[in-house]
Amino acid sequence: MKGNSGGGPAGEAPPRPPPGVAPRFACAARARVRPVNPAYLVAALSSVLYGSADFAGGLAAKRAPALLVTWFSAFAALAALIVALPFTHGAPSGADWAWGAAAGAAGAAGASLIYYVLALGPVSVASPIFCVVGLSVPVVVGVLLGERPSALAWTGVALAVLSIPALSWTGSDQAPHARAHVRRTVLVSIGTGLVVGWFLVFVARISSGAGLMPLVLARGVALVVLTPVALAVRLPLRPPAGAARVAAATGVLDTAANVAFYIAVRGAPMALVSALVSIAPATTVLLARAILGERWTVPQAWGLALALAAGACISLG
Repeated sequence: MKGNSGGGPAGEAPPRPPPGVAPRFACAARARVRPVNPAYLVAALSSVLYGSADFAGGLAAKRAPALLVTWFSAFAALAALIVALPFTHGAPSGADWAWGAAAGAAGAAGASLIYYVLALGPVSVASPIFCVVGLSVPVVVGVLLGERPSALAWTGVALAVLSIPALSWTGSDQAPHARAHVRRTVLVSIGTGLVVGWFLVFVARISSGAGLMPLVLARGVALVVLTPVALAVRLPLRPPAGAARVAAATGVLDTAANVAFYIAVRGAPMALVSALVSIAPATTVLLARAILGERWTVPQAWGLALALAAGACISLG
């Protein structure tokens, strides 16, 4: 009996290469066809939703106090999760409940700190710092937990880091600030980024079989944290009519973004999913151009290009 030189079962002809492809290059051609992991598409959706929530929250904060917007939007976010519960299933463990509670506390603190440090200013200093620090936390934790992204994916992470300061540069915050004030902004921004980064880690640590209940708990904990603060400063129970609708939309968008992030980290490394989420300012900039007619600065245009390149590298890596 003759040997089987085609690599298939004995007696069967070897598979033919695609038309127009030489046999010796057939394997290489098949190897180059690499579908994009759907988890990265979900992560990109999460980034768009986070950017949209930031844009809506900024609009609402122009009509009502930022803390009131954060507090009111948390009720809308909780309501959206409760509506979605009958369509999901899960069995959270004790650890899942703990991660959800931690995410709620970190989320409430992170949102409050973001508004505080942006009001402290300068924005061109605060925003890039807390965004980059917020990205670095899940990246470092992911690597410590054993994630090993490819070189191309790491290139995407680096491009995402570079895009953040560019996207944050509006050119409008040119007022001089004392050195001590800037130092304080830097320190608070670093703390803000650490809190936001750990929020992403806590959500990512919730197990895939937990369902949405830990996220519901997270929103409940956030309300427990924010409500005493809101009552202490004697905020009204409801924003003005126009701001209330936008604040409610902010909460729904933010909840959808959290759910998308939770789904994405089930199928892709936390470090890379977080990098894609971190370019959310690109969506905010695009919405400001489309809805408010704001002009892009040259750095913002470069930031958008870097953000797109980052997404491509991470998705293909």
